[in-house]
Amino acid sequence: MKTIAAWLSAIIFLVFCTRLILVPREFRALGGWSFTKSVEVTTPGQDRGYYYRFKASFAYKGDPLDFDIVVGCNVRVTTYKDSDRTVEIDIAPMVYGLKMKDGRGVVVRPPEACQGETTENGKVPATLLPLVVTYENADAPWLGLAYVSEDAYASPISELKFFGATVSRATREEWQEWRRTEAAKNFVTYEVLGINRKNIWDHVHWRPGYRAMPSNCKGFSWVKLPEPVREAIRPYWPASKPRYWHPNSDAQRAFRTVGAYEGYHDKNLKAVLFDGHPLYSYFHAEPSKPEVKFLSKESAVGALYPARSDVSFNRLDDSGDLSVEIKAKSRKSWADGNTDPQLKGFAYCDLVDNVADTPSAVSYAQLLDSRVNGEPISEDALTWHESQFSFAFERDEYVFIFRTYPLVSAFGGL
Repeated sequence: MKTIAAWLSAIIFLVFCTRLILVPREFRALGGWSFTKSVEVTTPGQDRGYYYRFKASFAYKGDPLDFDIVVGCNVRVTTYKDSDRTVEIDIAPMVYGLKMKDGRGVVVRPPEACQGETTENGKVPATLLPLVVTYENADAPWLGLAYVSEDAYASPISELKFFGATVSRATREEWQEWRRTEAAKNFVTYEVLGINRKNIWDHVHWRPGYRAMPSNCKGFSWVKLPEPVREAIRPYWPASKPRYWHPNSDAQRAFRTVGAYEGYHDKNLKAVLFDGHPLYSYFHAEPSKPEVKFLSKESAVGALYPARSDVSFNRLDDSGDLSVEIKAKSRKSWADGNTDPQLKGFAYCDLVDNVADTPSAVSYAQLLDSRVNGEPISEDALTWHESQFSFAFERDEYVFIFRTYPLVSAFGGL
């Protein structure tokens, strides 16, 4: 069964690039996550939790940086200290961040390995590549740069080197000891995330000058189209021959059909490879495969570039206004991909999904563009009712596939 976190990620993924992006109150309510650091596990006979140890080794600006985190899944915790009410949560900690001696922050999202997956049994790939995000200021982590592929670590702007990561089994006692000695070092708090830890359904409300740590990161995978797919989508390329264009429903259908997207559940379909991977792998459609479920060096990523958004409330000034540059646009950008070679392998973390009453200037309920290097992706092929898509084309040569990397798990803990 898919976790709620995966379900939420899929919903966010599907609404990308909508001509009219709506986020109903019911959806926003589902985004309100999480619980406190006050943890009390039930007695051993009642404990239904599963525990694992995640280790990752890095160097930050040449200095060793090691993460050794014991994660609990399906653990019963006290939601806050002055209450005896307990609740079962999916995973704790869902994110863990350390403040560097220069004041910057490095956050890692432990992979969700709650079904017995370990490096030793092969269900976690030996090439595991955890999601890591750096922030200029650990005390104000309002915009993050996520390392999503090996290309990021090879970039001249990289502050990190990555040496490997593993997942192994752990015990409830190890988890409790880790929480007692290490959990408090996490600079990420519920307050920083914009989460009301006493009542997850009572959202924090935006106010002038308010900031919060982004809950997900975005980018585009830029992938060369196989020749049969190029031929299939070419007839739908608008007559104006824009460089970047959104496909209509017919073009989307041709892309998926000829690209054998349904091959993730129909093994009779012959695989069509996109940069060495079947199309469905770019959409995380077969999570039973370790290289798909877990981010790894073998994951279908392609040449990935970050995408920033104009509608993050972290871009508002203290009065609740956007910059002159953003306001001058005929439409604000939901996602603007940047293909600067130095940014290859990164994703931008700038959107916060769990705060209520944000100003209309950053509302999703407005006409929004998606862009590449500041150039709007043409909508000439679309008709008025075709408002949802998750990819766009560059001429008849490449596809940009939108990627989202959630930092925060629904019903997770710190």
